[in-house]
Amino acid sequence: MPSSLSSEIVTNVGLRRYSGVSWAINEGQKKIKLITDWPNPEATIANADKVPTIISYQNGGVANWGYEVGLKEDAFRWIKILLEPKSKYANEELYVQGSSNLLGKVNKTVEEIVSDYLRLIWKYTKENIRKHVGDSDWENNFTLQVVLTVPAMWSHAAKDKTLRAAQRAGLPQDIRLVTEPEAAALATLHDKAEENSLKKGDAFVVCDAGGGTVDLISYKVNNTSPLEIEECAIGDGDLCGSTRLDKCFEKYIETLVGKDQYSKLKEINKKKMMRVFENGVKRCFTLESTKEYTVELKGVEDNERHGIEDDTITLDQ
Repeated sequence: MPSSLSSEIVTNVGLRRYSGVSWAINEGQKKIKLITDWPNPEATIANADKVPTIISYQNGGVANWGYEVGLKEDAFRWIKILLEPKSKYANEELYVQGSSNLLGKVNKTVEEIVSDYLRLIWKYTKENIRKHVGDSDWENNFTLQVVLTVPAMWSHAAKDKTLRAAQRAGLPQDIRLVTEPEAAALATLHDKAEENSLKKGDAFVVCDAGGGTVDLISYKVNNTSPLEIEECAIGDGDLCGSTRLDKCFEKYIETLVGKDQYSKLKEINKKKMMRVFENGVKRCFTLESTKEYTVELKGVEDNERHGIEDDTITLDQ
């Protein structure tokens, strides 16, 4: 059994609207490796440090996950939110409602769906570690510590469900749960501590702005070496992440082309347009940019005044 720090691998799994995994060998400078080569058949994003938390089923088994899920597939999205039974926003979003309605069709619980997704992401993570470590027997030669991040406002019931889902997925039994804002704070403040710009008693607010949810939570510094922080005010969160931009964009397009015409367009073409916006336009847009942004929407009528021509909409900055 390995006993030295150099024989330990620490892995973080962030289950969010887009999930991410990082890991490091606990020695020396502890260089953190971020998985960026998630399976992506369309290669819409050649190197992405996150993978969509989406999973679909067929004939009782998993069909596709992440980027592999097709636009026409009925798939589970925002499954993490359904783990929180008391969530104040569990039924507010269309994707959440859609995933909730799908549960009966596949005859699975939310916990089982999350477990299936984590099993796939964990299998991919272990293969990534094997490639980098260069040791096919690395699981026996290294001890493994796994940290799973959860929303700041998660109830004890939601945390228990998350743990059970992770353990059922094959992750180590002694998983550590850390809130998303706390993980962000520790990562950021670690550098500040090395710069000696932190002192005991300092207080700060973390805004964890994600794709689906946004959490605000306040901490104070109890110690700088080793770095220790604790929550000093009650946090809060809501469903107001960057997906709101997606909704606003689609509403803008609907207004631009006309509600009646938009309602008659094929859903698959709308989904393709939204994918381009989400993975392309939204991620690279800046107020200072002079680049011309366009999205394709097949079937839309030409309208020169609104910048619509040949199924292409030129966006007005």
